[in-house]
Amino acid sequence: MALPSVADLKSYLRIESTAEDTLLAALMARAKAMLEGWIDVPITAETQTAIDRADALDVPVTSLVFPRRPCTITSVVDTDGVTVAAADYWVDGTSGVIYGKDVSFPYGPYTITASVGLSLRADYARIEPLISEAIIDLAADLYQRRTPGAASETAAGTTISWDVSRETVARIMKTLRTLRLGVAL
Repeated sequence: MALPSVADLKSYLRIESTAEDTLLAALMARAKAMLEGWIDVPITAETQTAIDRADALDVPVTSLVFPRRPCTITSVVDTDGVTVAAADYWVDGTSGVIYGKDVSFPYGPYTITASVGLSLRADYARIEPLISEAIIDLAADLYQRRTPGAASETAAGTTISWDVSRETVARIMKTLRTLRLGVAL
């Protein structure tokens, strides 16, 4: 299954023409970006880099942390530009913690490159329909609210009505909490 398309949004809104495809595509992108902002992680995995501030301390540092998750670590590079061998650590992709295998991380700070996104979750196939629903719901709300104060719109002889008191964001937040996705507000 894939994230929703403009065709999916048009079907949901009962729009048959192609006149507003550009607007609808922009609203879909905006809705997805808003959702990703709320959960503070991309939906589709992408490469990101972060710095773990583990400096050389008096005690050995035995773990590093990548701040976004879920993640898969691509590389760990120390302050001197030396890449830590993947065989020397293991990663808990759910928590973002990188554990040394009988080694410490004495040459910080470390630059960590990882693939990050909800699509890396083992249960992504189960949650993707709900994420897609949230994107469609938010994009539809953005479309319907593009004319402030309007409660309906007539085009091509068809009138589309909507309830301007809908609590779209509250519904989406409830869905995200149900999925146990962190929401940063």
